[in-house]
Amino acid sequence: MPYGLAMRPFLSLEPFEITGIGSLPHRNPEEAVRFVFRYLERIPHWPQLPKRDKKEEMTRQFLEGMPGIREEDERVWIDPPSDAPEEWERFYQYLQKEDLSPFGMSPERAMGFYAFLEGLREKRLGFVKGQIIGPVTLSFSLKDKRGRFAFYDEEIREMIVKALNMKAKWQIRKLKEMRPDLGVILFFDEPGLVGLGTPQISASSAEITAVLKEVKEGLEAFCGIHICGNTEWPLILRANFDVVSLDAYLYGESFLTWVEEIKEFLQRGGIIAWGIVPTDREILKKEDPDGITRKFENILFKLQKEGLSEGLLKRALLTPACGTGTLEEEEAKRVYETLCQVKPHLSF
Repeated sequence: MPYGLAMRPFLSLEPFEITGIGSLPHRNPEEAVRFVFRYLERIPHWPQLPKRDKKEEMTRQFLEGMPGIREEDERVWIDPPSDAPEEWERFYQYLQKEDLSPFGMSPERAMGFYAFLEGLREKRLGFVKGQIIGPVTLSFSLKDKRGRFAFYDEEIREMIVKALNMKAKWQIRKLKEMRPDLGVILFFDEPGLVGLGTPQISASSAEITAVLKEVKEGLEAFCGIHICGNTEWPLILRANFDVVSLDAYLYGESFLTWVEEIKEFLQRGGIIAWGIVPTDREILKKEDPDGITRKFENILFKLQKEGLSEGLLKRALLTPACGTGTLEEEEAKRVYETLCQVKPHLSF
């Protein structure tokens, strides 16, 4: 069972704790891990390093263990059971045995993860953060050889959900091997859900909700979802995640449209991860900690006026708006430095 909202897992943390989203621009895994630990002393995340290798890009990083996957230069596609029967049969055998080993991330695709595990040996932490691609985004990234999105093939879609669930369990297990009482926060990255309710994603709310709930089954972690744009927030806020993460710098004001749903989510014990530090390089050049702090406080004051208590609003996370993998290292440094400066500036 996932830990669930009723457990209120973040009560042991300070208000407005900080963490990151995932990707960094570094190419050296050890340097990336040192960077994370320098700025995120209480809830560090393992770094995804897409500039080091294309196999560390969000989609490719999590393909191992899935049957029918084909990679050829820049092209990735998936073959159905009829074209790869032995692979699919093995996949179902692994599921039946609950064998997590085929679903791990190899060092080739996750050097940042393995460097992070080594770095954890020297740390005494209450929480760490991991991340994995979400099932909707992956299902609308992968196509079969006819060019049809995986989501529209029910068997392939179900495989993706189950495989990601197994991969999440593997990641949680590896992190907890460092210390059994370590609290793991696991974000499902779902940029594809920005297309929800548009012609880009022809799927019902019920189908999306079912996928998001199933992928979390049996996870011994606090499960979050990160979406870096606007979406159908009521659906997300009711999908039983412990944490909902958004780009609050660009979309915080529009998020407030759903104040009743936000209130309901927070009152159930949910946490909002406010991505208040911009990761757009042009915006980043013009912003400073004071301006970002004022922008965030304005959001909080509006929610307070709608009847949300200060205690509920303070039980929150602060993050960058998105990953920093497309930036340069100096720009990522500025993002994380700014993040560290916002919290002490808050008067809330």
